Amino acid sequence: MDFKKKEFWIVLILFVLTGILINILRYSRVESKILPLFSSLPLQLGDWDGQEYFFSDETNQVLKADTYAFRKYTSCEGQELWLFVAYFKSQKYGSQIHSPKNCLPGSGWKIMSRKKILIKTDTSSDLKVNKLLISDKLFREVMYYWFQTRSGIITSELGLKLDLVLNSLKRAPTDAAFIRINLPLNQLSEKEAQLVLEDFLKAFLPKIKEILPF
Repeated sequence: MDFKKKEFWIVLILFVLTGILINILRYSRVESKILPLFSSLPLQLGDWDGQEYFFSDETNQVLKADTYAFRKYTSCEGQELWLFVAYFKSQKYGSQIHSPKNCLPGSGWKIMSRKKILIKTDTSSDLKVNKLLISDKLFREVMYYWFQTRSGIITSELGLKLDLVLNSLKRAPTDAAFIRINLPLNQLSEKEAQLVLEDFLKAFLPKIKEILPF
């Protein structure tokens, strides 16, 4: 190899610079100074009554969220659903959000169908979410989930990664939230389940937005 060739040194310099940039993006942190207070999320609101739950230390070590809310809400008609909101001050190395598409199969759940839908809310714009129909052979559930960052609502895992890179390059906070709602179908049809979820989101979505720092 001719080390005197100009092309060699150009390639070497680009390789070194790329390595430096990757490490900066991977390890540097610009974190938000505001931590959401999920304790201010109402347990009782409208027709819904909630109960707080907490994960084990082992689960928290896997989750790596800086703070979270995990609750079961029951409507006045007896319909139950589960709300999970997790906030991450940084999505850097070791603290990335776990996608349900990867976690569900490992927990014994099969994804029967998957699509993106628009949810009618009381705000000026509709909410775009991922809708999964999942089953563990004994039960079926509808799951809605999405990610939220300083760029807004994100519904794809790739979009979340791109958002992380862009905010890292801009030296902006890379904090993010993961919002998930699970509704056991029981005797409900998917259409009836959507109405229940829309009713819940109309009540609680504004409260969730107030708590998140973006």
